[in-house]
Amino acid sequence: MQKIQGFFRDYLIEPWLPQTPDISNYQRHRNRFAVSVLWATLLYVVAVVLISQGFDIEIESRQLLTLFSLTAILGIVSALFTLRFTGRQILALNTFITTLSLGLLYIVLNTGGIYSPMVPCAIIMPALATLSIGARAGITWSFIIFVFSTAFYIAAKAGIVFANAIAPETEMLAEFVGIFTATAFIIFITMYYDISTRRLRKLFENEHSKYIHLAHHDSLTGLANRRHFINEIERAIFDADINNTSFCVLYFDLNEFKNINDTLGHHCGDIILMEFAKRLRAQSRASDIIARLGGDEFSMLLPGLGDSKVIKTKILSYSEALAKPLPLENITYQISASIGYAIYPKHGTDFESLLKVADHKMYSVKRSNNSSAAYSSEQPP
Repeated sequence: MQKIQGFFRDYLIEPWLPQTPDISNYQRHRNRFAVSVLWATLLYVVAVVLISQGFDIEIESRQLLTLFSLTAILGIVSALFTLRFTGRQILALNTFITTLSLGLLYIVLNTGGIYSPMVPCAIIMPALATLSIGARAGITWSFIIFVFSTAFYIAAKAGIVFANAIAPETEMLAEFVGIFTATAFIIFITMYYDISTRRLRKLFENEHSKYIHLAHHDSLTGLANRRHFINEIERAIFDADINNTSFCVLYFDLNEFKNINDTLGHHCGDIILMEFAKRLRAQSRASDIIARLGGDEFSMLLPGLGDSKVIKTKILSYSEALAKPLPLENITYQISASIGYAIYPKHGTDFESLLKVADHKMYSVKRSNNSSAAYSSEQPP
């Protein structure tokens, strides 16, 4: 089944899509839908012609079928080339529907007018226009079909008799073909449209998720960005107030990062930042939130930690994990960071004060050149 789908996609669908750059995924799916409908109609017409060879059909009816088939094929080919070389999907589909309608009109005129067994096929036009082009096109083609149907009805009431090339013995077969064609065609385009819509919805949801992720995460490290981290702190404050608990915010600043960035280049600096983020992730719990606030500054939200001794032990474990040498071009870089912390609600009751205290402690560590200790004994102002 997948091979058949792949064949249709690679040899019948994709080659007839317009080679238009910067086309949206939505429009690409609509173009595929249009090409699929055109090819499905062509295959159906060919199948009907081949199957009809096995029936004893009068010459006039066979001539009508041949003429209609040639008209439909002409419309299909014209629509395919219009779509492929102009990219104008609406024009291509309207060309196809118009040609198909003219062929159907000719058959109806020669098979009894309003009493023609092919009349049910008229519903295909507005249905196809609605699903492939839009509601406005559907309304337009519905109005056109209504006008012609009304004209045939008035003609029948006025006593005008249309020629009927269908013999009485094959009239039931013709009625079956008409109803079956209308039903099969509508089922096909409806099912295909439904499948395409689901794919588009899934694609939209994936793109929306990517957009939301990019809006809340750092593009280099994949960590939460400042805005998202602040939202997480505010959420943690809300939860802590309800449950009467506490949490901790850590503030990291890489040591000697600017010198390495300036001497070895930004690409090496990016490698250091990504490795730093990777090591933080490896040491964090599932409930911890890690963020890159900007440059070489990182922060962590540790829910449920409010004991200073436990926090300092945690900070030491981070320092040890970061201390593993990192091979970097012709040197071995020793990653280290100055780390400060703040506890809610001991050191602040909002995100600004918590980050300010943690930042102050971090700079106290950096000024004292005591990064290996990983924390400052100073009390926050």
